Amino acid sequence: MLDLKKLFQREGENDDPATDIDQAAASSASIRDGYRTMILEQLDRGGVSHACVEVEVRHLGSSADGRPIFLGMLRLATWERRSAVRMLTGLPILEMRLKRLARNSWLHEVSHFGGVWLHASGQLLDASAMEELRAMATEFEAREGASAPASVPIWSVPPDTGGS
Repeated sequence: MLDLKKLFQREGENDDPATDIDQAAASSASIRDGYRTMILEQLDRGGVSHACVEVEVRHLGSSADGRPIFLGMLRLATWERRSAVRMLTGLPILEMRLKRLARNSWLHEVSHFGGVWLHASGQLLDASAMEELRAMATEFEAREGASAPASVPIWSVPPDTGGS
């Protein structure tokens, strides 16, 4: 005979402990790996070369509910124009996608995702990379009709990089 409770039970209301995620069983390393994999997959989807960006996931501490908080630390390590521009301009899109993916994954059950931080490596302080960035910013503003008045200069390349 059918158990009436099971007959009217909603899909997804399973009390089977085998389907629940044990927070204690999820190690810090497995959580870190989960976030790192998610970040790398989104970089691939965004057309960002892994050779251009270094990815590290850091444990920041614990939230009020006791779950650990993790941050994605991205380091723009080498100047490869396409990837670098996509990282610099697409960071808000990347972060939004990562937060949504994290909320819909097992990682949300065992941790909090604090977002991503982007750092430009000292290697990018090369004068040619800085000149290219400045030229792209000026070109972008000109296309948008938002060019700055002549009295408001766009950032110049610092003298210690060999630029003007």
